[in-house]
Amino acid sequence: MSQTPFFKTDCPSCGAPVEAHSASAVTLVCGYCNSMLVRKDNGVVDSGRDSALLEDFSPLQIGTSGTFVAQRFTLVGRLQVQYDDGAWNEWYALFDDGRAGWLSEAGDLYVMTMPVEIDNPPKFQDTRAGFSELTFQDKHYIASDVRKISLKRAAAQGELPFVLDEDRQNKVADWRCEDLFITLDYSGDTPETFFGRMVNLDDLKLENTRSEDEIKESAGRLKGSISSENCPNCGSSVHWVNGLTSHLNCQSCGSELAVGKDKAELITANNLRLSQNTMFTLPVGSTGRLKNKEFHVIGAIRYLETDAQETFDNLFKGAKHTLAPEGQWTEYLLYNPTQGFLWLVETDEGWNISETLNDWPRLDRNCQPQGYGKLYDYGGRVRIASGAFYWRVRNGDLNYYSDYRDGQSRKIGSELNSHEMAWTRSAPIAYREIADAFNLTNKISSYTVKMSADDIDEKLRLLMIAILVIVNIPSLFMNGFDILFDIFLIGWGVYTLFIVGRKRDENGEQSISRVGYVICAMALIVFVTMMNYADLSDLDDDSSRVHSGGSYGGFSSGSYSGGHK
Repeated sequence: MSQTPFFKTDCPSCGAPVEAHSASAVTLVCGYCNSMLVRKDNGVVDSGRDSALLEDFSPLQIGTSGTFVAQRFTLVGRLQVQYDDGAWNEWYALFDDGRAGWLSEAGDLYVMTMPVEIDNPPKFQDTRAGFSELTFQDKHYIASDVRKISLKRAAAQGELPFVLDEDRQNKVADWRCEDLFITLDYSGDTPETFFGRMVNLDDLKLENTRSEDEIKESAGRLKGSISSENCPNCGSSVHWVNGLTSHLNCQSCGSELAVGKDKAELITANNLRLSQNTMFTLPVGSTGRLKNKEFHVIGAIRYLETDAQETFDNLFKGAKHTLAPEGQWTEYLLYNPTQGFLWLVETDEGWNISETLNDWPRLDRNCQPQGYGKLYDYGGRVRIASGAFYWRVRNGDLNYYSDYRDGQSRKIGSELNSHEMAWTRSAPIAYREIADAFNLTNKISSYTVKMSADDIDEKLRLLMIAILVIVNIPSLFMNGFDILFDIFLIGWGVYTLFIVGRKRDENGEQSISRVGYVICAMALIVFVTMMNYADLSDLDDDSSRVHSGGSYGGFSSGSYSGGHK
């Protein structure tokens, strides 16, 4: 497994390249001049809990050509659209038949659209992601993304069909129907409409794309101001130690340096980032080989699970419930410059590999996917975001999730917030495959061993053993002839309850679930108890024959009564 860092910057003191394993690192030390670099990128060091923004990860460039619906096209212009927590690219495409279109690139999704006319477009202020509906050409669309955006003049390249004289504010709404896509642009009095479909880059047969090295150079370049932290008395580099103190001492001249408010916040954020290195099973900055490709772990998010109804009310009904955590899970963003993005999800039940759906499922009028069985709803709040993502993840971000069964083991799910709705598909992946890919020393998943609700813990084993022993102890004092057999039965039952389910498969999972263990344990307890007390019944039968003189009538009534006692 390669350990080459994906992110990098330049030392402001000597100009040498400085590598970083995480895009949200607060401090870096130059290996050439030993200067400590302090990244002063607003939004990263303010709390130490928000992510950085991954920049310019596109394989596309001006001059890239391809084929869409049997027509050749060439990308001749680029416009970067920015919003509060991120950005996406709009590539202006000219087709060989003279038409023009836009290839939109948002994270791991791509869509090709062309201008069309639409009757009675909805008003922007009335449009809500995940709720609003639109009918176009007899197709039923759901609002998928509704937000205000900024068009930056400095972010424009090449040829565009309009003049961008200055920064421009705008409003847009996207609509989805399976693989079909509509964008309404509210920049003018009457919204402009663009219609098209989702695409995969492989299907476009692209030529003249950026190389892997070119993508790494731009995507891995850390943004934000970077300054060296030096002693004001002697100029030597001052390195912070773990733990926040009110003063620092220069290692070279011994000067005592006061820690002001800004520097204290930086040190606090730096310490928090360092502590996050041990929080995640897959450290941010590590690399591994999945699907025969090398992927970089560029981001990790720890979510707290919250009550579904209270989360929904807070997001869409203006409620202000205090959301108590009911569980947690972790999502890892993996990146390969030529393959793009991949998600790994670590939950109580194990690991899943997940991808954003280009093609949405067919939805009914209640926005439920047709042909999929409902599993559950739940909320999720971001606790910590480390590394970089194609949007800025902030501490406290809240989403509403709905999961549905897709076959025997796969799931599809919707993710909804006040601006956006997305659909994903996930499938289980063996932890051993994760451990081998990322060279993890622990071959047993910590979630499976410690946190899985389906795992068999020692308390449950002891409870079942205690029930077996307590129920059967009286038989030892009531059966003087077969006491050794009773002891053997109880001992066999205790041993069986102790060993069942301890064997784990190659994925580190137990051979029987918690529910299965309880069912088997209760059946075993009933069997042992019936065997023991059946011996007592035989003993009572013999006693009844003696006391009743062997008469059939005495045996019947006396035996039945004595048997129950």
